[in-house]
Amino acid sequence: MIEIPGYRLLRQLGRGGMATVYLAIQESVDREVALKVMSPALLIDPNFGERFLREAKIAARLHHRHVVGVHDVGRAGDYHYIAMEYLAGGPVLLKDGHPRPVSFALRTVREIAGALNYAHEKGFVHRDVKPDNILLRDDDSSVLTDFGIARASDTVTRMTKTGAVVGTPHYMSPEQARGRQIDGRSDLYALGIVLYEMLVGRVPYHADDSLAVGIMHITQPIPTLPEPLTPLQPLVEQLLAKEPEHRFQSGREVAAAISAIEQRAASGEWPQLPDIQPREVRRQARRPETRVSPSSPEGVTFALPGESPERQRSEPSMGRFDDIVAMANGPARASRTATPPPRAPFRRNLVGLAVAGLVLAAAGFGAWNYQDRLRTLLPNTELNDTLARAQHALEAGRLSGSADSARELFEGARSSEPDNDIARNGLRNVGNRLLERARDALGRGDLGVARESISAARELLGGGTAVEDLDRQLGRLESRGTEIEVLFGQAQAALDAGRIVGPEGAVDQYRRILAADADNALAKAGLRKAADALAAAARKALAESDASAAASRIGELGEVLPDYPGLPELQGQLTQAREAAQAEIDRTLAQAQAQLRAGQVAGAGDNAVTLFQSVLARRPTDAAASDGLRKSAQTLVIQAEAAIEDSNSERADRLLAEAERIAPGLPATAGARNRLRELRERLAIDRAQAPLTVAAQERVRTLVSEAGEAAAAGRLLVPPGVSAYDKYRAALAIDRNNAEAQRGLSALSVRARELFAQHLQAGQLLEARDEWEVLRQLAPADPAIAPLQGQLVNAFIDEATARITEGRRTDATRALESVRKLNPADPRVGMLEERLRAVPEGGS
Repeated sequence: MIEIPGYRLLRQLGRGGMATVYLAIQESVDREVALKVMSPALLIDPNFGERFLREAKIAARLHHRHVVGVHDVGRAGDYHYIAMEYLAGGPVLLKDGHPRPVSFALRTVREIAGALNYAHEKGFVHRDVKPDNILLRDDDSSVLTDFGIARASDTVTRMTKTGAVVGTPHYMSPEQARGRQIDGRSDLYALGIVLYEMLVGRVPYHADDSLAVGIMHITQPIPTLPEPLTPLQPLVEQLLAKEPEHRFQSGREVAAAISAIEQRAASGEWPQLPDIQPREVRRQARRPETRVSPSSPEGVTFALPGESPERQRSEPSMGRFDDIVAMANGPARASRTATPPPRAPFRRNLVGLAVAGLVLAAAGFGAWNYQDRLRTLLPNTELNDTLARAQHALEAGRLSGSADSARELFEGARSSEPDNDIARNGLRNVGNRLLERARDALGRGDLGVARESISAARELLGGGTAVEDLDRQLGRLESRGTEIEVLFGQAQAALDAGRIVGPEGAVDQYRRILAADADNALAKAGLRKAADALAAAARKALAESDASAAASRIGELGEVLPDYPGLPELQGQLTQAREAAQAEIDRTLAQAQAQLRAGQVAGAGDNAVTLFQSVLARRPTDAAASDGLRKSAQTLVIQAEAAIEDSNSERADRLLAEAERIAPGLPATAGARNRLRELRERLAIDRAQAPLTVAAQERVRTLVSEAGEAAAAGRLLVPPGVSAYDKYRAALAIDRNNAEAQRGLSALSVRARELFAQHLQAGQLLEARDEWEVLRQLAPADPAIAPLQGQLVNAFIDEATARITEGRRTDATRALESVRKLNPADPRVGMLEERLRAVPEGGS
């Protein structure tokens, strides 16, 4: 499994053509997240990376309960990733393809319509609404995801490289299939397809290829729902209207239409709708069953569900108020269910009827005048139940937005009794609770919930100071949100450009965001990314042995994020790097001093000047390196003086130029320049001299011949007077321009290298060392000196190792001494000395 710093991946949740989603733990806050990781293979096309990051940026701007929350976005190596809210409820469609319950489908579409309305008001069209992009939380509430191809509302539909319209064919609106400009109503069409699929278990239009499906969206009639779902057909038809003008014009309209359907279904208007029960049926589980007794037309009996008729008891009933009024208006209009009195003698009946008529007339007159007061005294079981359910919903915090919310229930009660004070006060309480919810949402930065709550409160309370104050706060926060969005863009641009710290750097931008919104998760994540970038730069500097740059980056890291997890480790690595750098400088200085003593001042390879300058590059104020450069320049001047003595003006000029470069203003250089000028004048005079005598010419030939014999015999510098070097110098003293003597003198260094190789191959290390010394004296700037020195050191190391193994302590000591003279800083000397101490005394 891949690795993303800061996250522990648990398992794969899903995989698509563009990305893989993992269940992961965000270690900094120890919470489960859905980590969406783009396939690295898509990095070759920048459009995919742009789309992937756009999804996070858009979702981060949409603060709504039914829009997926984004916690973090970034890139780790070749992996773009988005850390999102983990939605454990799974997909909105069942895996077996069966339809969803009607109540579930309506509620889900109502919630997503609200999310789309919010996104559209913010200026974004989703453009890919489909079941795969609607997921569920544990409480079955729905969430809209995947804003990867969302665009601003005024953006024309783009085409992919293959010419296909961006989106999913089965859920495309007709205008989207045509490639025309789209707006939020295209999303509502797709939501209608989702509703149809949840209700029926399949999409309405299906064909073998995407083009055919798109044509069906444009030309085929709106599908008809199965007969039991007929009451929902108008909703589907308005969602799937071919022309945008004939559809719902906003997600708010869709949500309102579905809420109305839910209320009507709950009241029992459409009993044929599957899994939606009227209120009376739902109440049976909560209170005794009410039945009208056939033996008592005006009586009401109560029984628990399943109770036998024999156990039912009869309760008195006041009857309907209209019946009382009818009775007062005369027997002819009395309730037809009244039981006729038994017959009596005519006269007694006549008197009784007269008295009853007077009583009923008086009762009717009183009832007519006090009917409003009487109504309040009469039981209304359904109304009281609705009010009780509304109060319970209010106490439970279900304020608005569903059929069983406090607002919908109180409004239902008012629709049946407009002057009901309990319902009126209840709606006022709902409005005040919505204002409290809006304040809380503003406090935690959930602007979507705040906006919905303020809007609903305004409808219930008719405005007011509290509503307007909260609306102004919301406006300020939204304006600040726009500013924060700009800061996010600038921070990301600075991060991409490597401007981590300093004015207008990424850290500065993220801190400005946090100053405005202290709990902004993306800004905190951005600071962590900036800290990661500084840590990476510090590690790179440490790997390159640049302790100074590493110290700067680590210092900046400590200032940006003092509790950064890797900071102590980096500080420890910096301490080790400084110690290692000091040790390396010490070794380089020792090697440079050895090269200076050996006369290897300039030229190719690790000469003294190069080594001293490398120390100064790492530590410009190093006194030992500066002093070494001055001594190197003085040595070059001495070598130039020797070249002047040898009448080699060109070599003297090169050496003096190098001395002036590394140590400008050295007094000895000026004196050598004067002597070089004198040499050149003398050489010019010599070239103008008279020809040599025959005797002088013969003497020159003899000297050159003897010099060649001495060189062939290996007598290059010794013995004095008869060496090849002295013979050639004597010939040139007579004839400075003798070409043969000049060539012979120059060839001595070549002969010294040949003799060196012969002695080294024969194992004659002391003789090889002598030839190397000859070469140093003949040609101090010869580039072969340093490599030959290395070969000689290795040979003596091998010699010392072999003698230690043989127990020959004296010979091993002699070989190690030669190594110290040639290269005092060689680390192998110390190791061999440790082994040598274990060899017994007395070995030869």
